[in-house]
Amino acid sequence: MGAGLLALALLGVLLVYAGRILLDLPFYPATEGGYLIQALYGKAMPGHPDLLPGVQGLNNTAFFLIVRATTYVTQDLLVWLRVLGACAYFAGLLLVYRSTRSEAGQSPPLGFLLLALTFPYYRFAFAALPDGWFVGVLGLLVLATGRVYLGRPILHAMAAGALCAVLVSLKPQGLAVAMAVLILALLDVALGRRDVRVFIGRVSVFSTVFLVGGNLILLLGGQPIVSPFAFLFSGPELAAISDRVTTEALEATTRSLAPLISSFLLLAGVPALTGLLRIEMRWRWITARKLGPFRLERQEIAFLFVLTSLIITLVMTAAFGVAEPHRILGRDFEALAPILWLTAAPFIAEFDRDGARWWRSAMGLVVAVGVAGLAICLFSGALALPWDTAALNAFFRPDLSRLDLAPAIPYFALATVAALGAAAAMAFTVWPTQRIWLATFVVLAALATLVDVAWEDSLRPARAALGAELRQADLIVAQRLGGVAVIAQDESMAHQVFLGLRGRPQTVLVGPDATRPAGRLADIDTVVAIGVHPPLQNWKPVFQGKALQVFERASPPHLHVSGGEPLGSDAGSS
Repeated sequence: MGAGLLALALLGVLLVYAGRILLDLPFYPATEGGYLIQALYGKAMPGHPDLLPGVQGLNNTAFFLIVRATTYVTQDLLVWLRVLGACAYFAGLLLVYRSTRSEAGQSPPLGFLLLALTFPYYRFAFAALPDGWFVGVLGLLVLATGRVYLGRPILHAMAAGALCAVLVSLKPQGLAVAMAVLILALLDVALGRRDVRVFIGRVSVFSTVFLVGGNLILLLGGQPIVSPFAFLFSGPELAAISDRVTTEALEATTRSLAPLISSFLLLAGVPALTGLLRIEMRWRWITARKLGPFRLERQEIAFLFVLTSLIITLVMTAAFGVAEPHRILGRDFEALAPILWLTAAPFIAEFDRDGARWWRSAMGLVVAVGVAGLAICLFSGALALPWDTAALNAFFRPDLSRLDLAPAIPYFALATVAALGAAAAMAFTVWPTQRIWLATFVVLAALATLVDVAWEDSLRPARAALGAELRQADLIVAQRLGGVAVIAQDESMAHQVFLGLRGRPQTVLVGPDATRPAGRLADIDTVVAIGVHPPLQNWKPVFQGKALQVFERASPPHLHVSGGEPLGSDAGSS
């Protein structure tokens, strides 16, 4: 009965996100829209300095290549990007689970795979985002690490260098994975082969393949190579590094780490500490009996690789998010949580079979500490927003000053009860760990989905109106010969209009005062305004809807500017 209810709940959650596949506009316009614009129109944008400079700084070249390749085989770009991203995500988890199979062919209980599949990060995989692809490539790297790291170190270094180059070109957090590979090489010197020659070979081959692969991806994407390390960071990350290395920024980073560490203990503390305990206990056992030098095993290496990647990701997330320390930017580290559960699954199964009461009590305490820390952060002003978090979205607390969403369901209280219930079950029962956390993640997934649906429902009327009016505006703009500009309240709206007009605008101005000075519209004859009422003189309205307005210049158009044509794109069906 209980298993059936869990299955029904999980099926309902998946159906909600599968239903988003057919949306005709990006669901996360600020991020999805930015990626799509750069992928489809990025090559023509540098000649237009007023055209979304934030988008022009994006450097997710591997994902841009995926977007462009998809346009060659289908007209339904958004639909297929969502489908392929979800497939890549689930394939990545399956690859990690396969990596946990022992040399005798035994796999950990299937419940751990179900647990990982239940973890609600798939909500970002069913989107035109690189997140699903990131997990897919990382799953392949974890499998390679578990299978060939010890036996064929140079082969692993080559594979890791190439795959890390792809990961960095998908998301900046790929750099955390690359750093984890180097740290793993150091651990191999200390606790593995203890061979400096192998270490030098690993690092040399990995670094060479990593740099060559990253720059090759830039060349394939038509991006300029201004330095050998140009592929490592996008514009926003470079700004975070160059402009925020101050005492205040370091203090803000420390503050933003508090909710992230608490969330880590809550969602991934059990596999992280269990894996470390198992390694430490095996080391003490070998040392006490003088059985020879301690050497890391295959599964321990895979576990340490994922754990190190997660920890570095936490630090990077806190460092890049200091501009808005009140936001819990859990999305990037949550991608690694189900992978960590899978790599630690054999160790957790061992402790479960032994029935060690002290271990279960310690794991329950870790979860309780994580829940308490997260609650303190939330009541101190931190906010888990639907577009920033996955499972943590279940702990949503309304804050109308930041998000106009006040659902009647007490999500935070229910999620806290579920998490504390998992802590109590770990400490005071002998139930299998995977069953406890499978049930917990199903509950958190259901709550997070309800928050997501409430947020989507609050936006649905405006999205529907915008979609219909964008089609009208697109027809109007297509008949104009002069230059086209977009004036929007924020970049999220600007991205939606730019994509809806199929790349025709040459200028995108953001903010109510964006038209000042007026010279910024000197070569423009048609203006599409959304979310703002710009003070336009000598302009007359052509179309006025609920979501946007279209204006044309009262004087004759500047025929030398071809605004009816979209920006250039090499994509097949863009």
